[in-house]
Parts: sequence; structure tokens; C-alpha cells
Amino acid sequence: MLRQRTTALTLPRVLGLALLTAAVLTVGLGACAGNGAVAPREDVPRSIVVESFPAEPAEESPPGPPIEGVTNAIVDATVRPARLTVTMWGTPGCMPYPVAVVWYDPWTVHVTTAPSGETRCSADHLAVSQVVVLPVDHAADEVRAVRVDDASVAFAFRQ
Repeated sequence: MLRQRTTALTLPRVLGLALLTAAVLTVGLGACAGNGAVAPREDVPRSIVVESFPAEPAEESPPGPPIEGVTNAIVDATVRPARLTVTMWGTPGCMPYPVAVVWYDPWTVHVTTAPSGETRCSADHLAVSQVVVLPVDHAADEVRAVRVDDASVAFAFRQ
């Protein structure tokens, strides 16, 4: 004869399962926090920069860095997808960073930046280049204007 055993969920069993689940989640989440993994803040826009480096002199990368306090750009149509290098002055790690790049029209590229949010910045100002990928909506060699945060900036081509 076969015996069937059914397990009824009683209050002590439900409470035991709830405590066990809470303990497992606490240990698992504690392990994630302990290894330095930090969830990105949702109130801070994500950077779209694919490369960042100190601006190169004009001999190596015309037009070179802009004068202090000015921003310039280089449209690089020699690579696919095309890239836009935005060079601005500031303290590395503390300067605004690109968070969006769009085409206003077939001839105008617009870059939107966000403040870094870093509060421990030094007084050292350098020209820093930040590279973003241009959307493929239009041909990069047709760019006639580059705007950064609604301001027109001088730019050069690499073709």
C-alpha cells in the first residue's frame, strides 16, 4: 500500500521559510556590497565618452588644444562610425562630460554635457579631449556646425 504524505503550510513553516529567505538575501546582497560593486546612481546621467585623454599639441593633432576656457572639436570621418573629439579645459575627472550627441539637421551636431558631480577638484586646469561616437543618421563629412551645450564651437575635419 502506498502512503501519501501531504505537507500543510502551517504558520510556523511559513515563518521559517520567510526567515530563511531573508537570511539568504541578506548574505547574498552583503557579498555584493562587500566586493566593491556599487549600483550606478540613477540621478546622474551616464557618460557616452568612449575615450578620454590630455589634448595633443597642434603638431600631432591639428588644430591642437583651444585657448584656455574655450572648447573645440574634431570630426573624424576616417573611421566608421565617425567620431567627434570634444576638447575643453578643466580638471580631469571634474569637468563636464558628454551625455548625448544628436543631429540637429544634416549639417549640425549637438553635444549635451553634464557636470561631473565631483567636489574634490584641484586648481590644475588642462585641455582634455573626450571622444564620442557620432550617430549614423547623416554623413560625418557633411558637418558644417558643432554645438556643445547650445554654444557653437570651432571644429576641424579628419577625412
